[in-house]
Amino acid sequence: MAHHQVSLYPGFRYMYPFHPVTVHLPIGLLVGNAILTVLYLRRGERSLETAAYHCLWLGLLLTIPALLTGTIDAGRQLVGTATPRTDALGWINAHAAVGVAVVVVYWQAWQLRRRNPTILDDDALRRAYLVRLGVGVLLIAIDGWLGGHLVYSLKLGIDM
Repeated sequence: MAHHQVSLYPGFRYMYPFHPVTVHLPIGLLVGNAILTVLYLRRGERSLETAAYHCLWLGLLLTIPALLTGTIDAGRQLVGTATPRTDALGWINAHAAVGVAVVVVYWQAWQLRRRNPTILDDDALRRAYLVRLGVGVLLIAIDGWLGGHLVYSLKLGIDM
């Protein structure tokens, strides 16, 4: 008797749908943090900076489920199937490494902001914080491209 996995997404046989579901909210929150920070710097409204901070810590917190589900999904592609996708291993590792870098950069930004709530009003300290936010957004874009490449170009997790 053949074993068939049931998927919530038609065409997805080996990949749990949890990773795609868990990445969008942290991406939106962390990019939203950057947008709200820029708006605060332009308008000076403290509520924008407060909202940016909440986007930062919540986005950072929600990267944990995204990393965990991505690790599980990748493991299933490499180990949990009769035809492991070892051809995609380098791309999977790159996607994972950039994902970890996203967490590190935003952890540093959060620590800077948490320790100094008025960091954006201090010319001497602001630059380090803004650089981390800029690098974080760049890393998110790169990681999104890598994830898209895994699915759309390498067809990882798609039952053809």
